[in-house]
Amino acid sequence: MIVLINVGRLAMVVWVIYSLLLVFAPAYIHRQPNPVSGISQFVLAYGVGYALDRVLGVLRRRKAAREAPEPAASDVGRI
Repeated sequence: MIVLINVGRLAMVVWVIYSLLLVFAPAYIHRQPNPVSGISQFVLAYGVGYALDRVLGVLRRRKAAREAPEPAASDVGRI
């Protein structure tokens, strides 16, 4: 699952680069200038990438909590 999310994050990076090219250098990708489309794609790609980062953080915290040893009853309240 984590590998799939990381692949999705990589796809979001490529999408962000593409959207920036639409805004600032459309001639490199042989497209007509369309800054509105580029900006909207950038915002959407950034939002999806942010959501994937949040999901990845949740999965990693769950995995760390599963692998952490349970505190013993005698250790409760100790400094």
